[in-house]
Amino acid sequence: VVHDIRGPLGGIIGLTEIISEQGKENKIDEVLEFINLIHKSGKSILELADEILSAEKNKSVAIKGNEMDMQSFKEKLEKLYIPQAKSKNIQFEVNIIPRAMGIPFPKNKLLQIIGNLISNAIKFTPNGGKVSVGLDVDNSNSKYNLNIKVKDSGEGLSPEKIDNILNGSASSEQGTEGEKGYGFGLQLIKHLISGLNGKLNISSVPGE
Repeated sequence: VVHDIRGPLGGIIGLTEIISEQGKENKIDEVLEFINLIHKSGKSILELADEILSAEKNKSVAIKGNEMDMQSFKEKLEKLYIPQAKSKNIQFEVNIIPRAMGIPFPKNKLLQIIGNLISNAIKFTPNGGKVSVGLDVDNSNSKYNLNIKVKDSGEGLSPEKIDNILNGSASSEQGTEGEKGYGFGLQLIKHLISGLNGKLNISSVPGE
């Protein structure tokens, strides 16, 4: 839980630092916008923590209370990660493929998985970059598969680093602005995806 809320919490702290540093030069409209983002993100962090704790406490949650759709998923991601992106001047967007609208899916572990990927993307994308999330549902194999793509304009990964991530031997690294890492975010993602019978694919080029 602590690991999963570090990114969004860092975003809140980043926004408060911007307000503090600007001091009397702050414009009231911008301050109110930041406070609104902080409020939404703070509430969403509590919801995320509750979700993780509830799922661990009761792993036989009724499926009806354990579902969401693309629009609510998009809104949750935006509330959690826009502050983190904004504090680094990174453009962040979540896009839904129209055919995926209205299809419900189990929310189990998804915020943890995608949240870690988004936080990582922001962490390794320099100031002024872009992070985007694409949400889609594919039913080409007579069953529905949820496809989520996190894309960034950050540092990129070498083939060796990708192999290390996929075989679980990746080590922690600092972000583009010295953000601290603990080395188990990607291992956690891989573990959670495997538990859902999902697949993790990584495509990257250093510098891109």
